[in-house]
Amino acid sequence: MNETADNNPTLMVVDDDEDCRVLLSQVLGREGYHVLAASDGVEAQRIALQNTPQLILMDIGMPDIDGLSALWQMREHPELAEVPVLIVTAYDSYDLRAEAASLGCQGYVTKPIDLDELKALVGTLSGRTPERNVFIS
Repeated sequence: MNETADNNPTLMVVDDDEDCRVLLSQVLGREGYHVLAASDGVEAQRIALQNTPQLILMDIGMPDIDGLSALWQMREHPELAEVPVLIVTAYDSYDLRAEAASLGCQGYVTKPIDLDELKALVGTLSGRTPERNVFIS
């Protein structure tokens, strides 16, 4: 896993909505994380393979390759197979949550996002804070 010299985890935010991607990147960057960003599933795969982030925040609804399909393809690579993933999406259904869980996602957050809750979840999944239940709406 990619941890920098200052021991701050590297995260990747994947979202086709630029405003959301920038907001999440800035909020998490202010928390001390090193943040990589991708605007679609193809770019996310490339960046993840080059950098092996310690946590991926993945949107579902994106053009070309949706987040769950991109994640399924990432899981085929041994270096990405165990990277924790937090789904951050506007889509909410039992079926999507079940599919995300079957792909090894550790959390599922729906938009609009409670930023304080998100920071706590990211802390948990990146190993900064004690474990807690992260499948919320």
